[in-house]
Parts: sequence; structure tokens; C-alpha cells
Amino acid sequence: MRKLTALLAGMTLAMTALPAAAGVVITQKQHVTNGQNSRDTQQTISVQGNKQKMVTERHTIITDLDKGMMYVIDPKEKSYFEIEFPPKGQMAAMMAANAKAAMNFKKAGTSREIAGYKCADYNGGGHMMAGDYTIKECFSKDAPGAAEFSAFEKNMASKLKGAGAVEPSAGEVPDGVPLSLDSTMKMGNVSIPGMSPDQAAKINEMMKNRPPVVTSTVVQKIETQKLASDAFTVPSGFTKKELPSSPGMPPMGRMGGGAAAPPAAGASPGAH
Repeated sequence: MRKLTALLAGMTLAMTALPAAAGVVITQKQHVTNGQNSRDTQQTISVQGNKQKMVTERHTIITDLDKGMMYVIDPKEKSYFEIEFPPKGQMAAMMAANAKAAMNFKKAGTSREIAGYKCADYNGGGHMMAGDYTIKECFSKDAPGAAEFSAFEKNMASKLKGAGAVEPSAGEVPDGVPLSLDSTMKMGNVSIPGMSPDQAAKINEMMKNRPPVVTSTVVQKIETQKLASDAFTVPSGFTKKELPSSPGMPPMGRMGGGAAAPPAAGASPGAH
């Protein structure tokens, strides 16, 4: 009995001595060009457990998989609105139209070193609601927080598939954390759920001569740290607003383009 008590005490002491699960904070620099127009931005993505926060110049997007909610926050107006996650209805249809293509990755067979860490290139692409796109991402399994980040991504993808927002046949996101993303989106051949053929034809006519949107996102710094629980909550005093009738797809996931959608046309993913 004494041995059992001593064993249990030892196990308890060992468990309390273990460090708490740390999160990962990723600082990215992004360059977007659309013809003669271009812009440079910086954004951060933080992941800890089943929570993610992306901070851009205009908005903060928090995804809480435990609560099944996304919060789109406007710091300047001190307001926010909520989106159920996984989404339902039209939002789910929009996501499903994008997600299968966004998870379509194939190993390129090349590797690079970015921010001091080695990563392997993967190519992807396909047709989305707004047009056709190609994408290259460089995933690292060695960078700090890669396992934590990858676990969140896979959990998110699993929930989307389970809710029908992503087809079961959709591919998987490669293991690790992406250290760079290069994408090209050519607008046209619009196929937005619920849009009439006449509306789609008018948009396609408007978009056919527009230059592609080219986005390059590179990790500047990546580090692990224990994040406070309130880092993934809406700040106190902020006003809740009704969900806009056409909120679009908020940026999510790995590089701000997200598991569900590459960069939106005409703006960087952080400009939503």
C-alpha cells in the first residue's frame, strides 16, 4: 500500500512538473499585387490547443473549435460579429465550394530554408467560387510549434468534413506549419452558390480582363509561448453586431489564406 501511495505521489509530482502546453505565434509579411496596384502588410497568427487568432491591420479573427464559434472583431469600432463553426446554410455551401480545391496539395520534391528552418514545397490549385488559382506552400515539421499548429489544422478540417462543409473526398493539409505561401488567383468563371446564371455572366464579363491577384506571404518569426486564455476572447466592452447579410469568407488557417480559402480577389486575406 505504501509503495502504491508513493508511486501515485511520484506520478502526480511528475505531471505537475511538466510544462503547460505552449502555443505558437507566427509573424508574417505579405505582399499582394493586382495589376499596377500593390500593398504590403504584416499579420500574426496564434494557435494554442483548439483556438486560433489572426490579427491583421483591420480585423482580428478568433476561431474557437471548443465553442464552435468564429469571432470577427473590428478593434477600431470596438465591435464584433459571430459565425457558427462549422458553418451552416449558405456559408457552408460557400466554404464547400472552396475547401476541396484548397486542400488539393501534392509534394513538389523541392525544399528551402525560411526563417532558419527547413521546409518542403507543396503545390496545389483548382477552381474556386471566384475563379482559378495556383498555390505553393512550404511546410516545415521542424519549426517551433509545428505540431501544435498542424493539430489545430487537422481538427478544423475534421470538423468541416463532419459537418458537410467539406466533402469527405477532399485532400489533407500537409503536416507542419507553412513558412511561405505564393498564390495566383485569376478571376472568372464565377460559381457562387445561389447566384443566378445572369448574375454570374455579368460578373465574368467584368472580370475577364482584370489582372490576376498575386500574393506572397513569408514567415518573419515563429516562436512558442504560453498564451493567456483571454488572448482568444472578445475584449470586454466590445459591441456585438448582427452578422452581415454577405459577410464573405473570413480568412482562416495556415497563412491567412486558410484551409478553406486562398486570398480573396482584389485584396489581401487580411483586408476582409
